[in-house]
Amino acid sequence: MNVFLNVFIGIAAVISALVILLTMYTTVTERTRQIGIMKSLGMSNAKIAWTITQEALLISLGGIFVGVILTFAARYGLNLITTLEVEISPVVIGIVLLVGLLGGAVGALYPALRAARLDAVEALSYE
Repeated sequence: MNVFLNVFIGIAAVISALVILLTMYTTVTERTRQIGIMKSLGMSNAKIAWTITQEALLISLGGIFVGVILTFAARYGLNLITTLEVEISPVVIGIVLLVGLLGGAVGALYPALRAARLDAVEALSYE
């Protein structure tokens, strides 16, 4: 059962990283002009990359929170209709939190670097 759980967590981490990557890539593309304005006002590349990463981590935290709530709701529902006792250990929730945040950070890496590398003049003329 532990092998199945580890494989499942790994697949979920890869999927969450890809979802975050696509979401943040779209966000960076849509905010190209705003990023250009921030760069023209003197914001550093590191600060722009950190801002994008923070947004990705907040999205990840939201997804983790909803996932944990749905897990407890499913456990409650199973306890109502069956005699099956589902145990959710704090260690597993901690692993989910860590893997989810790590997946969000990895997924944000490329869009954050892309945003930091934008040229201010090109970004301001972007349509």
